[in-house]
Amino acid sequence: MELDTAELFSKHIEQASFEDLNDETVHKIKVFLLDSIGVGIAGSTGSKLTELKKVANTWSQGNDCSILGTWEKYSRDAATLINAYQIHCLEFDCIHEGAVVHPMAAILSSMLSHCESENKKGRSINGKEFLLSLALGVDVASYLGICAKGELKFFRPATASGFGAVAALSNIQNFSSVEINNALGIMYSQTCGNMQSHVEGVPILGLQVGFNAKAALGSIDLTMAGFPGPKRVFNGEHGYFNLIENNDFDMKYMKDNIGKTWMINEIAHKPYPSGRLTHGLVHAIKDLKLKHKLNKDDIKSIVCNVPPGVYKLVSRPIIENLTTNYAKLCARFVGASYMIHDHLNIDTFTDQKYLSNKETLKFADKMDAYIYRRMRGENFHN
Repeated sequence: MELDTAELFSKHIEQASFEDLNDETVHKIKVFLLDSIGVGIAGSTGSKLTELKKVANTWSQGNDCSILGTWEKYSRDAATLINAYQIHCLEFDCIHEGAVVHPMAAILSSMLSHCESENKKGRSINGKEFLLSLALGVDVASYLGICAKGELKFFRPATASGFGAVAALSNIQNFSSVEINNALGIMYSQTCGNMQSHVEGVPILGLQVGFNAKAALGSIDLTMAGFPGPKRVFNGEHGYFNLIENNDFDMKYMKDNIGKTWMINEIAHKPYPSGRLTHGLVHAIKDLKLKHKLNKDDIKSIVCNVPPGVYKLVSRPIIENLTTNYAKLCARFVGASYMIHDHLNIDTFTDQKYLSNKETLKFADKMDAYIYRRMRGENFHN
């Protein structure tokens, strides 16, 4: 009988060893570990963190675990939530582009808190265990994204990465395949992440990653206590693929490659702290400026031909009182800001002198987007 996805993941995690990772893969894990810590430190100045910390501290008391970029200590669960938010809130964390997943925010935040908490109990997690667990977590989150073939109905960087966090934590706890499958089932019962937060560009978007990271810890706790979860988490009648991915998925690549191709090798840095789908426009404007010495006054209009998914997610209009989270996901603002200022950095999306810059907003009005349909070679303006 063919293994279903939960069994496939469980056996992959149970059987993997550090010796399965070649030198290049180990190097990549270290690179993106440092990248994610750096982004998380930068995110310690993120939007609404004061409010988040105040509330998180009331949910669970304790001071066992560290917050990136600060000397502050919180409970294991609160620290996980906060660190996950810090890693993702700037839209600067690494990405698996084919999977449409930012895996490290949920995985690393839960691992840091869990390992720090375990250390307080007298158990040390060695470096090899930690790196292998990170790689396994990225595998699970990224393979889930690669299997999905339809448009995003839920916020996959949150939904898929929660399972990645469970995978990483399960390896640290040396779970059997049966226990791993159970933990994945419990995680599914808590999985969350909506796209409405993306559409509206509100800070809760990044916090959804934190909700799933925190839920992953609970899934491990409940499994260790002997609490049962559903088994056919992904392929069942009401499983992940049917519900979260709208029953539009293909498992062939995963089945052919899991255990052979480590997904950490396909992770990419983000060059700018904005939605990844805005970066193509930035590079196009950069090339035009370099090749043709264009400035803003030379340009009457910019027309972008983009795939339907890009149009749906980042071709949003400029709105009054532009906010940080909305601006990062607005291709018009991102492109116009690069055109006017010749750079994009964290301040571009947090400092009002950029967000409300009159030249930027005026230039943004020159930009329009069209859906490009390759099959017919036609442009459709929505």
